[in-house]
Amino acid sequence: MTSAKGVQEGVPALLRLLDEHQVKASFFVSLGPDYSLYPLSDHIPRIIRRRLPVSYISNRCRDELLAVANAGHDVGISAYTPVEWKQDVAFQSAPWTHQELLRAADAFDRLFGHAPRYFAAKGWQVNSHLLAEEEAMGFEFASDVRGQHIFLPELQGTRSQCPQIPTTLPTLDELLKEQEVNYDNLHQFLYAACQRILPNGEVFSLTAEREGGELLPVFERLLVMWKGGQWEIRAMSELFRRIGDTTLKRHRIGWGVPDGCSQHVAIQSTPVE
Repeated sequence: MTSAKGVQEGVPALLRLLDEHQVKASFFVSLGPDYSLYPLSDHIPRIIRRRLPVSYISNRCRDELLAVANAGHDVGISAYTPVEWKQDVAFQSAPWTHQELLRAADAFDRLFGHAPRYFAAKGWQVNSHLLAEEEAMGFEFASDVRGQHIFLPELQGTRSQCPQIPTTLPTLDELLKEQEVNYDNLHQFLYAACQRILPNGEVFSLTAEREGGELLPVFERLLVMWKGGQWEIRAMSELFRRIGDTTLKRHRIGWGVPDGCSQHVAIQSTPVE
């Protein structure tokens, strides 16, 4: 959730749908400045962007965000300033990364009354400093990469004891870029991608802006198919608890471009001996 509009319109719609189907999910929230009112904000230099008048998502969307926690869903943090994070976090310094997470955690604490326990990187964009911060802040798990199963990460010589729960499935928007996929059969293609046996099951990522808006009917059809197929749909914290004391393998984080994706993203890579 990276815009006030996405939170105010998409979150209530998602909460109603999840409640109707008695499903718990994991929400990762950006609580900082909302630059979505400036259509070219990704291309505006940072020094100029920070002078623009903006509202803060944690203040403007307080009721909607608290409703997520009150409904019993997981709530963690994502990038405090998602535009800057997605733009160039891979090249950012340790102090910048520390400040980004610190501001996000402080805003979360002020809103929810306790420290965040989970983190998810915006757009699967990471740097090695993030791994160190996630361990130092004591997160139970993070979800920063694409991959196949839960693992302990290593990136550019930095190792972390904070487990990664990777996204395993393509997003709906990625699938829509395939020639034979349209809004009517989109749910069928995503459901077909789930027919694998992975150690920790499948992990699907969505956004309040898209799946809580235009793609809400598609997401509802998916929920119906998943439940009809006798699948168990769980929040990520429950998925993590299910692995118990299992010894996790360590994997390097690499970079790749998934089908339908427009940029390189962090991906679970080779195991570390």
